[in-house]
Amino acid sequence: MNSNNSYTLKTGLLMLALMAPLAVMAQQSAGNGHTLRLSLEEATELALDQNFSIEQAGYEVDKTQAKFRQTNAVFLPQLSFEYNAISTDDPLNVFGFKLKQEVVSQQDFNPALLNDPDAYENYSAKFEVRQPLLNPDMFLQRGAVKSKLQSSREQLAGTKNYIRFQVRQQYYNLILHLRQLEVLDAALETAQAHRRQAQNYFEQGMISKEDFLAAKVYELEMESRQLHTQNERDKVEEELALLLGLEGNAIITPTDELQVEAQPELADNLSEIEINNAQTRAIDLQVEAAQKMVKSAGFSFLPKINAFGSYEYNDQDFAGFDASSYMIGLNLRWDLFSGFSKAGKVMEAKADYHKAQSMQESHRQEQQNRLRQALRSLDHAQKELALTEEAITQSTEDVTIRTNRYEEGMERTTDLLEAETKLAEAKLKRVMARFKYNMSLAALELLLEEHFKN
Repeated sequence: MNSNNSYTLKTGLLMLALMAPLAVMAQQSAGNGHTLRLSLEEATELALDQNFSIEQAGYEVDKTQAKFRQTNAVFLPQLSFEYNAISTDDPLNVFGFKLKQEVVSQQDFNPALLNDPDAYENYSAKFEVRQPLLNPDMFLQRGAVKSKLQSSREQLAGTKNYIRFQVRQQYYNLILHLRQLEVLDAALETAQAHRRQAQNYFEQGMISKEDFLAAKVYELEMESRQLHTQNERDKVEEELALLLGLEGNAIITPTDELQVEAQPELADNLSEIEINNAQTRAIDLQVEAAQKMVKSAGFSFLPKINAFGSYEYNDQDFAGFDASSYMIGLNLRWDLFSGFSKAGKVMEAKADYHKAQSMQESHRQEQQNRLRQALRSLDHAQKELALTEEAITQSTEDVTIRTNRYEEGMERTTDLLEAETKLAEAKLKRVMARFKYNMSLAALELLLEEHFKN
C-alpha cells in the first residue's frame, strides 16, 4: 500500500471516529420523538414493565418484606462479640480484674494495696448470646407485619390493575380524539366548500352578505374546534406516554378501535355481586393487621422470658486469652407499672383499628357506588349509541335534501349550515358514546377483576 492510500485510510478512519458520536446523538434525538404503533395489549404490557407507580409499589413491597424479616428476631438468637481494653486504678475494678484473670495472690489482700492500688490493665474478649423464649406481644407484632406484607402485595396487584385501567382510558381517549378529528376534518372540508360556494353566489348577487358571513363563521368555528381537539389529543398522547414510561414527545398511534359488544350478563340484584378486588383485599388485610396490633398491645402487660449466655476471656496482656469464664441464665421481666405508657399504646392501637374498620366500610360503600355508576353508564352508552345511529341517518338525509335545495336556490345558507352542524354533532356523539361504553366496561373489569369481551 502506497503512502497516499495509507494517508487516505487513516483520514477516513479519523473522520468516522469523530462522526460516530454525532451519529449516536442524532439517533437518540430521533428516538426520543419516534412514532409507536401500539395495540391496547402492547401498550398495557409496556406500562406494566416501565410504569413508575408500579415500580414504586414494588419497592414498598420490598420495604415491608424487610420489616417482616426483622421480626425473625422474635425467635432467633442474637450473637455478639466485644473486645475491651481497660486501664484503671479503681480499687474494686482492679481486684475484680485480677479475679477474672485468675492471678490473685496473698499479697493482693494487703489493705494498703486493696485501698490504693496502682493502675492495672485488663483486656477482655466476650462472646454473648441472647435467646428469646416467651415474648407474646412480639409474636403478635410479627403476625401484624405479615398481614401488612400481604396487604402491600395486594396493593401492588391493585396498582397494576389501576394502571391497566388508566392505560385503557388514555388509549381509548386517544382513539376518541383521533376519531373526533376525522369528523371535524370532514366537517371543515365541507365548511370550506360551502364558504367557497357561498362566496361565488355572493359575488354573483345570488345570496345576501349575511348568508356569506354565516358560511365564513361556520368555517372558522370548525377550524377552532379542530385546533382545540388537536391540542387535547396531544395532551392525551403525553399522558399516555408517561403511563408507558416513555418520553413525553413520543408519538403513539393506536392500532385498535373502540368496539361495542352486548352488555355483560350480571346479577340483577347488586347486593349479590361480590366486589373482591386487590384494593379491597389490601384494606381487609390492613384491618387484620390493626386487630393483631391491638392484641399485641394487650399482651405487652404479660411477663417476658429470655435466656442469655456469655463466654469471656480476660488477660493482663493485649490479645491474651489465658483466663476464661462463662455465664448462662434465664431472665424473667414483668413491668408491673409503666406510667400508663402501655395503656396508652393499647388505646392508640384500638384507635388505629377502629379507623381501619371505618376505612373498610367507607371503601365498601364507595365500591358499591362505583359499581352502580358503571352499570348505569354502560346502559346509558348503549342507548345513546342507538339514538346517535338514528340521528346520523336522519341528519345525513336532511343534509342531502337541503344541499340539493340550496344548489337550486331554494334553501338558505344558514339552514344548510345548521343541518351540517347537526350531522357533525351526531357523529361526535356516536364516537363519545363508544368511548363511554368502553370505559364503563373497563370500570366494571377494574371493580370485579373480570374480563368482559369488548
